Amino acid sequence: MPEEHKLRLGDIVEIDGESWAWEGVRRGTEAKLRREGTADDWMVISVPELLAHAGSSKRDVDLPLRIAGGDWPSDVLDMERHLLEAFRGIPMAPTATGPRPQYDPAITTQEQRIASKIAETAGTSLARSRKALFNFWKVYQSHGVAGLDARMHRRGKRRLVIARADPRLVAVIDRALDDRRDMPTTTRRHCALLVRRMLESMYPGDPVCDITDTTLQGYINERDAGRYSFDKATTRRTAANSPDRQHFSGSAFRLGAVCEIDSTLLDVQVWDDRGNTYRPTATVLFDVASRVPLAWAIHANSPNGFDHSLLLARAIVGRRAIPGSAAAVLSGSATLPIELMKRVNPYLDDDSLAVPWIFPHAITIDGGADFRSATFEAACRAFGITLVLAPPNAATVKPHVERNFGTTSTSFATWLAGATGSSVANRGKRDNPTLTLDSVRLAFETWITTVYLNTHHGGLKSPLFPGREWTPNQMYAVLFEVGPGVQLPFRAEDFFALLPTKPRVISSEGIEFNNRTYDSPLLAELRDRSLTGAATGSTRARKFDISYDPYNSNAVWVRHPETDEWIECWDTALDDKAAWMVAEAAVKLVERFGSGDPGETPKRTELLDVMERRERSDKRARNRNLRDRATGATAPYMSDSGATNPEPIDLDGWTDPADVGDIDWDSPEYDIVTVKEF
Repeated sequence: MPEEHKLRLGDIVEIDGESWAWEGVRRGTEAKLRREGTADDWMVISVPELLAHAGSSKRDVDLPLRIAGGDWPSDVLDMERHLLEAFRGIPMAPTATGPRPQYDPAITTQEQRIASKIAETAGTSLARSRKALFNFWKVYQSHGVAGLDARMHRRGKRRLVIARADPRLVAVIDRALDDRRDMPTTTRRHCALLVRRMLESMYPGDPVCDITDTTLQGYINERDAGRYSFDKATTRRTAANSPDRQHFSGSAFRLGAVCEIDSTLLDVQVWDDRGNTYRPTATVLFDVASRVPLAWAIHANSPNGFDHSLLLARAIVGRRAIPGSAAAVLSGSATLPIELMKRVNPYLDDDSLAVPWIFPHAITIDGGADFRSATFEAACRAFGITLVLAPPNAATVKPHVERNFGTTSTSFATWLAGATGSSVANRGKRDNPTLTLDSVRLAFETWITTVYLNTHHGGLKSPLFPGREWTPNQMYAVLFEVGPGVQLPFRAEDFFALLPTKPRVISSEGIEFNNRTYDSPLLAELRDRSLTGAATGSTRARKFDISYDPYNSNAVWVRHPETDEWIECWDTALDDKAAWMVAEAAVKLVERFGSGDPGETPKRTELLDVMERRERSDKRARNRNLRDRATGATAPYMSDSGATNPEPIDLDGWTDPADVGDIDWDSPEYDIVTVKEF
């Protein structure tokens, strides 16, 4: 061990601000100390206490114990063997049985061995003087091969280039880079010119203004690290939203304790009810603890506070209690592998699709007007849910739902026909939408229940087993068992309380609503019934309030006026919607013949145009004929003079074979007429 790493008798130790000299050891376990500057002021402490006050040995931290990559350089290893042979007589060859005579410590002195080594290495790259060898040996004793490598290959101490810069210059550079956060992306040369102009205006005549262009550009590049001032503007604004403080995981270990909600445009184009193409908007209510989506909705238009209230109703009402769930299963049973889904997802049953139920205790929202609406706030207050408002431009407050949208784009929307890509740069030359909004909703629900909830999630890791990733279903099952109590689901009546209503007639064919027909056997008592004092048969008297879910077109609900029971009426074309052949035929009709928009030119209009052109042409011809008759002129092929009555043709004579040479071409029987194509 090097001598500087040892605590010797007589060394000074600092104890409680006073200096004590170590004078000796008593009984092998106690240290005897004398106050420095005195002769009879003594103190006895235990050896562990002495070591605690004296501290530990320190080595040069600039010298690495091991090289960063690869082995030590060959010249360093060769110099190590030369030093060991010269100072200790250890042979350089690993197979040698003894030291060489000129390096044998038994018959030579250290000075003789040093002289022999200087003579041996003369003329080589390892040739060193006597003083250099002693310096190498001293460093090798203290720090080993690492110290020897640092001595033979001196490297300058690495430090930040900006550390040598004037603090005033650094402040101006930071100010210029901060101002570029919301500006368009420009060049580094433009930024350097702005910095130089600011320096000249703030410190005229100061030497800080004389900095060279190369040095200034190097300082700007170093301070720009992490700002992305010269990259994409979207990347720069996103990086600026990241907080300067230490990042926290924001993990939760209680179901529903922390939930996040947000909306985004899906990266797919779909058809609407009239055949127009657009990108729908998806809204997801997300649980942080289990990464399970509590509820979701795909809107044709931008959602509002009322839409989010319905989404909240779907989350707080038990999945089996949500009206219309049986209709959704029926619509998917014709195409979905239900049996396979049951094997993949143990939570799936025959009554509803497999979505674990979680009650949201707190929901984090952003500053959107739809989330801050009085309707959504009142719905949350009615069920005792706390709303947490995120600060403006702070996407990091609700990062889990934001990241989930990226997973939806890459794992779901990419596989759909009509996918548009996540940005304009990733968009194809031509979009080919072939799915309807109902198909996308059904596919999204299927993807969540069969794929997403059973896929290992990178954010679901345990501190005790960081190498294992869990699925949302697995995390939900574990947290459900250890959670502090279970929230009871609400009833279907709570869901109906937030549904919109429209007055409709219940006729013998059913209920006509949004170009669809809904019917149920339980409507027999309500068909053509009168609810008011109006005359029987009046449309106003026969209308009932129909409750409907804007995001579930499979069913509507009618409340019986006498029993107060809710009657669920299904779409009569539900089987046709589920059949793939019918759906494909409907899509091909729109693709081939149009959607029937008011701007589309119908065939009847084309026919009327032809008729009008024909009428104008006939009118001009009639006027021309009248003028010719008034002047006495007759147009060729247009006069009626010389017209004869038609005579019957003798078919028998025409059927007899005749010699061409005997035909009299001047006979009226062979009248050749010239035909002209107009």
